[in-house]
Amino acid sequence: MVDAVNDFGLSTGSMRSPNAADIPGASLSVYDGTSFVYVQESDNLTWWESAAALWKWGFLAPYRTKRLMKSVTGRFDKMYDEPHFPFASLTRTATELDLLDVTASTGEQYISDNGITGAFGHDVIQASTRVNYAQNLRYINGLLAMVCMATDGAMSVENGNWQIFDEMIKAANATPLLGTAVTSIDQRSDGRYSLQHSCVAETSSTDSARSDTFDAVVLAAPYQFTNITLDDDIEHVPSKIPYVQLHVTLLTSPHLLSPAFFDMPPGKAAPKVILTTLPPNEEPQEGVAGVGSPGFFSISLLAPITNPKTGGEEYLYKIFSPQSPNSTFLASLLGFQLLLQDHDQDGISEEDITWIYRKVWNSYPYEVPRSTFEEIQLDSHGGGLWYTSAMDGFISTMETNALSGKNVARLVVDRWQQRLLNGTTAEQQSAPVLLASGGLM
Repeated sequence: MVDAVNDFGLSTGSMRSPNAADIPGASLSVYDGTSFVYVQESDNLTWWESAAALWKWGFLAPYRTKRLMKSVTGRFDKMYDEPHFPFASLTRTATELDLLDVTASTGEQYISDNGITGAFGHDVIQASTRVNYAQNLRYINGLLAMVCMATDGAMSVENGNWQIFDEMIKAANATPLLGTAVTSIDQRSDGRYSLQHSCVAETSSTDSARSDTFDAVVLAAPYQFTNITLDDDIEHVPSKIPYVQLHVTLLTSPHLLSPAFFDMPPGKAAPKVILTTLPPNEEPQEGVAGVGSPGFFSISLLAPITNPKTGGEEYLYKIFSPQSPNSTFLASLLGFQLLLQDHDQDGISEEDITWIYRKVWNSYPYEVPRSTFEEIQLDSHGGGLWYTSAMDGFISTMETNALSGKNVARLVVDRWQQRLLNGTTAEQQSAPVLLASGGLM
């Protein structure tokens, strides 16, 4: 991903606006639904560098966590290089890299087995797994728990990370067929693949279904969401697994977060980034119930902005939650009164929330402990049907899915080269590769 950013000349920056430093309130905090279990004033410190962290949890837990995280991510990093890259089997490669003991354990078990005891796991590591995967430490696997702690140096592309993938498509000289839905994939007797697809444009009044043939097909989306039917002769059909349905709410408001919402003294500014864990005596749950007492996974003040209509200063917020925040929650969070009559937006005045955008999506799987993973090559007989989302059940991130795509591309090329060495003619290799993503070509 970083190589692509550099190759395409894209500009990067911090995940947080530098102007946010001028807004009152601590930089980062962890809230358990009743009180703050951790508050970090500065933007420039990590969990293990913060004096507040060392005072609260001592030196050993942060130190052991950092050492364990580096050990685990160091083993994973070997997947980028020979002899492990390219990898035809995630299960086999995870075994070779001694990662199965990590993936087969819960995060809670794994850190305990490695001497990380006390509240650090509950307060810090769990806050990280909740904001990154909406899952508590008792149910997420150990690998993802460690990945969640490896966020130092995080960056973003100015004006959106989507530009990386847009540039990749351009650089590949690919022909995108947006608005074209793949409905089925069938293997032919010659080993190629026949795809049925149709235009899904609302303006189309005619049946535009058609079929095309390809040497290789890359299924680049979780199979269960694609609405694609696979031929019965195809050997491996990806299993359906539960995905997190995450509600993301973006909004702008002239109000800072209300200290009263967090039971803080009047006049004390609330932190700008609020992660969550559970109260000490609350039993962690899984699924949607896992959010527990806090009622949300995170709230972030992203940046100060200027309202283009009024010229007034406002703030841009992002909320992660298992359900869409209602007007009562938002009014309490920002400290304003709901309108009782003649109101819009469920009683919210446009003066209090000037813009709001709600999105719900299947963001990532519930990353439960497991020791086997989905097949990358779905059809070992024909050898040309590939699945990049096999990676999702192992690690689900933008970066690891990019690795999965690079891996499949290399496997496709290596297979074609081997066929040519075995005497396959160039004419037999003339058909293109098709990338099917989310049912769209």
